[in-house]
Amino acid sequence: MTYNDISSTNETFLSLLSHAEELIDAGRVREARRLLAQFIERKHLDSRMLPALAAVYLRVGKPKQALAAMKAAIEQLGPQPELLNTFGLLLASMGKERESREQFEEALKIDGANSEALRNLAFTLHRSGEREAAYAMLVRCFHAVPLSAELRLVCGALLELDGKLDEAVCCYRDVMELSIVREQVSLATQRLFILGTDRLPITFEQVICRLESGWNNGDGVVE
Repeated sequence: MTYNDISSTNETFLSLLSHAEELIDAGRVREARRLLAQFIERKHLDSRMLPALAAVYLRVGKPKQALAAMKAAIEQLGPQPELLNTFGLLLASMGKERESREQFEEALKIDGANSEALRNLAFTLHRSGEREAAYAMLVRCFHAVPLSAELRLVCGALLELDGKLDEAVCCYRDVMELSIVREQVSLATQRLFILGTDRLPITFEQVICRLESGWNNGDGVVE
């Protein structure tokens, strides 16, 4: 197969995925499944398309096929942080916490400053009750990407869960100032409205300092 043939197949497949997503959104899941099956039977799929295929497989209720597609992508393309993060999120969505954590940790072995892996691992650790380790991941993420709006959203969510509402509001305020992504700004605005704006004015850098110190002042986040 020539480069042009592969490129043409990829474009066709991306168009098909877009159509499949539309069918799923319209509740026509069976049609989306048939569309995918018919295409895959006839075409040799480029390895780079496998993560997108995995995502659609998950949406049409085929988790085993989704896992197989992601495993194939990693085997064929190599263990890249982006692929490992995607695989980890897929596993987490299926309730496979231990396996998802392993993928994020593998991504960090390759790139210790990978912000997506650090955020994802923080969520996983927090859900497992390892709060100190979770916040340590966010501190590492801050040092890697200090102006990340995504970091502030995750940090705000975890602090809110832990009852640190002043600090959570600080994170959401920063998202509104830094982000140009409508969904992020909308979420931060919603949480800020719910928690209230009349809270202690602190900076995100102060929040990070408190996380680094472990909040060992009698009312700490870290137990």
